[in-house]
Amino acid sequence: MQIGPYQLEGELGRGGMGVVYAATDLRSGAKVALKLLLSTREATPAARRRQEIELQTLSRLPPHPHLVRLLDAGAHQGAHYTVSELVAGDTLEDRLRAGPLPVADALRLARELAQALIAVHAQGVLHRDLKPDNVLLRASDGAALLTDFGLALDLEATYTRVTRSHALMGTPGYWAPEQALGETRAVGPATDVYGLGA
Repeated sequence: MQIGPYQLEGELGRGGMGVVYAATDLRSGAKVALKLLLSTREATPAARRRQEIELQTLSRLPPHPHLVRLLDAGAHQGAHYTVSELVAGDTLEDRLRAGPLPVADALRLARELAQALIAVHAQGVLHRDLKPDNVLLRASDGAALLTDFGLALDLEATYTRVTRSHALMGTPGYWAPEQALGETRAVGPATDVYGLGA
């Protein structure tokens, strides 16, 4: 199947906001990850709004060695898509299933993810769903890359109220206390830091 200039090659995963595929950019031959977001027919108004916020948020983030890089975005037959670098490797969740990390590796990953959060927070953005499944470990060097900004919150934008008023967002096992209590107005950078340590 082809979406825009991208040939889909296989499903990598799926979630509440869409499906991620391995794909090839037919213009350059580059291997990429294409996230096909829910079509406008399938998505609720709030889900469509979160998709718009994710696209706008990702486009604002600066290049960073520990953030998955957004390459392109577009629409195809009523569904929006984002294209990012394809990271060969596993998620941190997959790695943790094999057993605990050596202390040196755990410290390195924590430092890399903290650096990514500093860059994200400097842009006025919260991730709000920091968990091992949203961290990719690059096979070539083991570097951690933060991904999946589907629940991101832009602190500077007024339209983000779509998820601020008493909505519980994120993954319960990694919620900061303010998230678990539904105190959405208290959500801030410390919320992501809590998720990093959870």
